[in-house]
Amino acid sequence: MAANLHSPGKLRRASGFTLLEASLVTVIIGVGVVGMLQLLASGTAANADGAELSMGMNLARNVREMSLSLSFTDPTTPTRWGLDSGESLSALSLDDLNDLDGATFSPPLDARKQRLNDLTTWSQTVTVQTVSPDWLTLDVTRGTEPAARVTVIVQHHGHEVCRLSWYAFEASQ
Repeated sequence: MAANLHSPGKLRRASGFTLLEASLVTVIIGVGVVGMLQLLASGTAANADGAELSMGMNLARNVREMSLSLSFTDPTTPTRWGLDSGESLSALSLDDLNDLDGATFSPPLDARKQRLNDLTTWSQTVTVQTVSPDWLTLDVTRGTEPAARVTVIVQHHGHEVCRLSWYAFEASQ
């Protein structure tokens, strides 16, 4: 007697997926999952890069804000460039803008000249270059003009994260 009771003389086809159909579905879903994992990995990396850049910009702005509290030249030795005798790169002894020239702070400083000891893998390097007030892109002999370009480079694990520059001018008397 035939195996199929519903249609005499014909074998009933088994219902469900064949092995070929099941493997095709597995491949399609696998490709989709791998694509989503790559998307998540790229998003995580971009998020980490953005967080690093944000921290770098904040550290650079800390130096800028700190520099706003400094006089342009030293009140006792206005013609001297850089640290005066008795001064050091200790943040508390910085009293004029050109004291920052060549300074590297690691760990970095905040805007109140306090060390950020939990950021030991970060550093701030500052350059102060005198420029012509009539042509701000022209570098001149240090200390000869009442205008300066301050540049801070922020590094994390030894590689540059960001660079921020601004101009400072000596106040007219």
